Amino acid sequence: MDKIKQLFLLALSTLTLYSAAAVYEKTVFAEWDKPSINVFYVLPQEVNDQTEILFIIHGNSRNADGYIEVWANHAKDKNIILIAPEFSRSKFSNYNTLQMSSSTGKILKNRDLYLNNSIDIMFNHYKNLFGVKTDLYKIYGHSGGAQFVHRYLLMSDEPKVKTAVAANAGWYTFLDGGSFPYGLKEPPIGLTSRNIRNFLSMDLHIHIGSHDVKVTSSLNQSDGAMRQGPNRFKRAINFYQSVSKMTEQNNLDFNWSYKEIRGVDHSNRKMAPSAAAVLID
Repeated sequence: MDKIKQLFLLALSTLTLYSAAAVYEKTVFAEWDKPSINVFYVLPQEVNDQTEILFIIHGNSRNADGYIEVWANHAKDKNIILIAPEFSRSKFSNYNTLQMSSSTGKILKNRDLYLNNSIDIMFNHYKNLFGVKTDLYKIYGHSGGAQFVHRYLLMSDEPKVKTAVAANAGWYTFLDGGSFPYGLKEPPIGLTSRNIRNFLSMDLHIHIGSHDVKVTSSLNQSDGAMRQGPNRFKRAINFYQSVSKMTEQNNLDFNWSYKEIRGVDHSNRKMAPSAAAVLID
């Protein structure tokens, strides 16, 4: 399908949505072998050779539209395309683990739904559709989206990621001997030392709100998750320190950063400014 026809079909299938905060577009992405999903996006005033792409991954509430509203304000007058895929509960109930396991640790066998490499597929599609020249994209995830982001960087085959921010993740996949998805023992797909080295060398920023300490029903309280810490704040500290110590002991390149956002609780809206400072020039 040539680009003109693609753009025409996109225009037919796109709904322009208005809010007090921003204007964004909604379309359907079906250019893969998985169930189709809604995608929200915002274009800059002009797409040119310097235009970048930022993917925004929602939390467990699945409100991709709400996320892109927040981020559209930070991207105003910037030369960047925002793309927010919506992984519905009915189609991708365990998107936060890349559809590889439940949050209690049960490995899911339907490999056709695995989401490793999914964002790269979308990136290649929208890069060609909008005529963007960049070969790399940026990515942000909050809460369940942060779980998605760090696992995506780990489990995907050399993702084309320039910079990533994982904010307020509920729990993590540690690089230790714990069983997947809490650790790397018996992962559902093969991982090599190259996967690990690439993961550690990425420009990944772990952000956590200093007040994200409440334990609610939305927080994973399985045995595997509770071993990571009592709340999101402690789990973020423990995850970063564990990986940092491992890289130091094994003399591995480590390009991550860790930042506590003072006074912020479990809120994408409140976490977005610090992440935008990293992701949007």
